Amino acid sequence: MQKRRVAKFIRNISISVGALLLLAVGGGVAYTWFMGRNSIENTPAMAAPAEPVAPTTLKHVQPAANAKVGASIQMLTSPVEPGSNASVTVRTAPGAQCTITVVYNKVASKDSGLSAKTADEFGIASWTWTVEASVPLGKWPVTVTCAYNKQTAVVQGDLVIAKQAS
Repeated sequence: MQKRRVAKFIRNISISVGALLLLAVGGGVAYTWFMGRNSIENTPAMAAPAEPVAPTTLKHVQPAANAKVGASIQMLTSPVEPGSNASVTVRTAPGAQCTITVVYNKVASKDSGLSAKTADEFGIASWTWTVEASVPLGKWPVTVTCAYNKQTAVVQGDLVIAKQAS
């Protein structure tokens, strides 16, 4: 009696697994057939354009002669260790003449990377310089002055000189 129950149970499980397998295979075939009929190539929205499209180019617009000049710091590396490089990026009027001053302990840095720059056609000017190894730890001002059409803008950021944790 016990053997008959086990045999009947195994037969019922086998039939159920077979039926599920048959349903899964049938569903896969139906899905593949349906997706083949609606492929990407047959979709009207994905059809190739009749004419080639020219790439878009950005046009540079010169600011008006009487436009106010502004300046903002976009990026300033901080904190930095003495002896490592620091960088600053400023956004201002395109074509503006910009100067930078970095003062450590009331003494202006003379690094060659701190020369005057002209902002590019997008109004970006960037500097990278080496912080002297003898600079004391602390917070020191980075001042950028930009001039355009007899107007000036000044922006200042704080460069933090600190030893990095190892």
